[in-house]
Amino acid sequence: MDGDAVLCQVLTDYLQGQGFGVTVAHDGETGLLQVSQGVYDLVIVDDRLPRLGGIEVLRRVRRQGELPVVILSAGNDDIERIVGLELGADDYLSKSCNLRELVARLNSILRRTRLALAAERMRSSGIESLNLVPSQRTAIWRGEPLPLTSTEFDLLEALFRRPGRAVRKAELAKTVLGREIQHYERSLDMHISNLRKKLGKLADGRSPILTVRGTGYQLLRK
Repeated sequence: MDGDAVLCQVLTDYLQGQGFGVTVAHDGETGLLQVSQGVYDLVIVDDRLPRLGGIEVLRRVRRQGELPVVILSAGNDDIERIVGLELGADDYLSKSCNLRELVARLNSILRRTRLALAAERMRSSGIESLNLVPSQRTAIWRGEPLPLTSTEFDLLEALFRRPGRAVRKAELAKTVLGREIQHYERSLDMHISNLRKKLGKLADGRSPILTVRGTGYQLLRK
């Protein structure tokens, strides 16, 4: 999130060249809406965002969970930097920092948080028999590796991140398929159908993946 369109384009081009997927917002309110509706690994925030400042964005992201947040600052105010770190920012960098350093720091944060997330998911997945190890793109179902296509794994992971909550089809299509879903398109439904076949039924006869009519799909909790 950054109000400087030129800097956003520079960062986007560089990060995409390093293999990152990038979504841009030019103000804090839009950025928070994107965070709440999408699935992201990390947020970069300008400390001088229009409409909603970077520190306030950080506060609100922290209320929602532990999504990593890196703050970029145009100034050298030690107090603001300390406040940002105290509020839970994972890093606080100058906008003039070397881009290679920025990428190195992002990768370091992502490695650390992915390990923590993997461990947390092993403990708190919605269904005890299902574990995901994202770093290895592996799903363990009832103690055995689950043979999944790349798309099926991405889809299961998107549901796995929010057990017990409906995830909209439009969001799944954008996150998993990388595009908007067409009105009569059935490709997402077919991937869900294949996942259900591989998962089978729970002891009570239900599928682990529910259809939420008019919304999307939901991975059951315990």
